[in-house]
Amino acid sequence: MDNNHDSNYLLTSEFFLYPQKMHVIAKLTETSIIITRKNGKPESQVEVINLKDVTGCHVSEGNCSTPAKWHLCVFVYPLKKKLLKGQIRQRISRSLGAGGSKTEEENKLTTTTWKRAIKHLITGRCVNHAEVNNLPDLECRNLVVYINPFSGQGKAMQIYKKHVKKMFAEAEIKHTVVKTEYAGHARHLARDLNLASCDGIVIVSGDGLIHEVVNGLMDRNDWKIAIQTPIGIVPGGSGNALAAAIVYASTGQHASLDLVTDSMFEIIKGRSRDLSLVYIQSQSSFYFSFLNVGWGFVADVDIESEKFRGLGNARFTLGCAVRIASYRKYHGMVSYLPLEKSGIINNGSKTQTTIGTSFKTKTLAETNWNNSSSAGIRSEESGYFSSKNTKIFHISSSLHESLPNEWKSIEEEFVWVMPVYLSHVGQDMFMMPNAKLDEDVIYLYCLKSGVGRAQLLNILLNIADGTHLNISSENTLVVPCRAFRLEPFTNKTGLLTVDGEAVSYEPIQATVTPIKSRIMCSSC
Repeated sequence: MDNNHDSNYLLTSEFFLYPQKMHVIAKLTETSIIITRKNGKPESQVEVINLKDVTGCHVSEGNCSTPAKWHLCVFVYPLKKKLLKGQIRQRISRSLGAGGSKTEEENKLTTTTWKRAIKHLITGRCVNHAEVNNLPDLECRNLVVYINPFSGQGKAMQIYKKHVKKMFAEAEIKHTVVKTEYAGHARHLARDLNLASCDGIVIVSGDGLIHEVVNGLMDRNDWKIAIQTPIGIVPGGSGNALAAAIVYASTGQHASLDLVTDSMFEIIKGRSRDLSLVYIQSQSSFYFSFLNVGWGFVADVDIESEKFRGLGNARFTLGCAVRIASYRKYHGMVSYLPLEKSGIINNGSKTQTTIGTSFKTKTLAETNWNNSSSAGIRSEESGYFSSKNTKIFHISSSLHESLPNEWKSIEEEFVWVMPVYLSHVGQDMFMMPNAKLDEDVIYLYCLKSGVGRAQLLNILLNIADGTHLNISSENTLVVPCRAFRLEPFTNKTGLLTVDGEAVSYEPIQATVTPIKSRIMCSSC
């Protein structure tokens, strides 16, 4: 095995670089692999591989076509700029044949030592000179993969075979595949999963299956532990909002050019971060939500476009066109509890608060409630599960208690009411650029019916890059809050959605919670 001649490098070894068949010197630092040519002349740099872009490495045995018997294979997915705009992850593999030692056993040891060191470094572990030659093998991650073969265009299994399986093999990640068979199946699977047998859950589907898994974990008696199970998202549905929000949080790309590869990169890097959950209660049900609530135009488009799901994400474009042509108004009341410091969110950056001049807000003392379907926020944490598994957290158990006076109330005819807590509500819908994955803020986004078709179309066309919030309108309200209550007065033929899934059409109340799920994301 080669010796380290320079204290600036953790490892230094001679290799044959394939397919170039070039004799090189490779040097390992805490952040990169530096490859330089060795040909009797002064060394010239060939390539620098940034370890933050490395997803895995193998030791493999060569064949008769290569002079080296033992090879170190490194898999890299760097972000490369596209010619016109944006960035895309480019797959690069490098094969380094060990040939600098006297025996094949020493060459094998060289490649094995490099592999162990790289594996430790790309998973965030510290490596020093004293231990670099004696590192242990890391235990392979073991994941459970839930695939919904009916999601979106029905391509989830194809995505798994073409992308997920291959990248897991490169990263030496073990996994078990489970196909969901009916609506609600993933919730049952998550509720009954033996968490000791896996290191996380990967979902190949749309946002609906994520909603099922989160609520399945919260159904468990050990929910406090279960909800900390890391969840990875591979976009296999039509909307794919959480997948887009994760990539945006990690890379700053609000529109990924290859969301599947970007999402797999986030999963494979082995890190996770908090995802805030909102508790939603209606008269008949309760949910934990990670994305949004939709009423009016947005819910109609989401659900009515299901018949076009074969078009993939384009179904929403067609659905919007249909709904603009058949313009509807939605009469209702929305109440909200503003943030204590409504212009500041918990990471210190400013939010955009917009209250159009046509909106007339009232305090609860000024509001005459017709059916008293309202609720208040509890300041203390009560028990989350009762003996009957009834979920109550930071919100009154009754929909008939009066709201405190610090709440604001608006009764109007709306185009939509959309409380949002992620940056995206769809793969190409950059709805709330300021939203963070782990903040306890609900962004209440309301559009009043005074907006015309042309202006509505302009707003929709600008959602893709997030500039719709810059369109000034007296009919727009965007306000960060801690809780809200929505009471539709429109007849019962309307639609209401939670995380893109239709729920009972009835009054609901919701609140931020201290409960955090964990999602796989390379930026912690």
